[in-house]
Amino acid sequence: MDALRRLNASTAGLLARVDDSLARWGAPEEHPVWPLLRRTGALPGDVVSGLADWSPEPWRQQAAALRGHAEAARAVGGGLDRLPSWEGTAGDAFAVARQRISREARHRADRLRADAVFHDELADVLTAGRARVARGLARVAGSAEAVALVTGVTVGAAAATRPGRGVGAIGETEFGLAPGLRAQAAAAIAVALLTDVDALLTELDELLARGPAVVETKVVAADIPSTATTLRVEL
Repeated sequence: MDALRRLNASTAGLLARVDDSLARWGAPEEHPVWPLLRRTGALPGDVVSGLADWSPEPWRQQAAALRGHAEAARAVGGGLDRLPSWEGTAGDAFAVARQRISREARHRADRLRADAVFHDELADVLTAGRARVARGLARVAGSAEAVALVTGVTVGAAAATRPGRGVGAIGETEFGLAPGLRAQAAAAIAVALLTDVDALLTELDELLARGPAVVETKVVAADIPSTATTLRVEL
C-alpha cells in the first residue's frame, strides 16, 4: 500500500465531511472551488478515493509486453532478409514480397516500441501525480480547516458560545461549526486537493492528445536479384 492509499484510508472521515459540506452548504458564488469541481467532475473525497485505486502498474506491465512484441516483430523482419532467393519470375516476385514484409515488420516493431514508451510515460505521469496528491492530502489533514470540520472548533472565529463559557480565541457554536464557516473550511480543503488532481488530469489529457511518438527505423531498400543466392530444386 503506497502513501496515497494509506492517507486516503486515514482521512476518509475528513473527506466525507468535506463532500457532505459541499453537497449540503455549497460555497461562496465566486469561490475557486466551482471551476475545479466542474473540470474534475467529482467531489474531493470521491476523486481522491478513485485516484488512490488507480494504479500505474498495469500500464508498466503493458509496456513490458509491448516491448516483447516489438522484439519479436523485429526478429521476423531480420529473418526474412536472410532467406535465400531463387531464379526466374517466381524468384523476383518472392524477393519483392520479402522486402515488403520485412519493412512492414520493422515498421510494426517501431510502432510497438513507441506504444511501450507511451505507456511508460502515462505511468510516470500518474505516479508523479498520485505522489503530489498524497503530499497535498497530508498537508490538509493537519490544517486549521480540517480541525474545524472534525472538531467543530475554529480559531479566531466570532461565534456564539455555549452556556457557561466566555468568548475567547476559540469560537464554538452550541451545535458545532456554523454552516457558513463549515462551507468555507470544506471549500478551502477541496481547492487544495482538486488543484493537484486537476493538474494531473490536464497532464494526462495532453499526453493522450499527443499520442505515441513513432520513430521509425530507416530501412534502405536494396534490389535483391533473383540470382544472388540460387536455390535449385530438381524433380
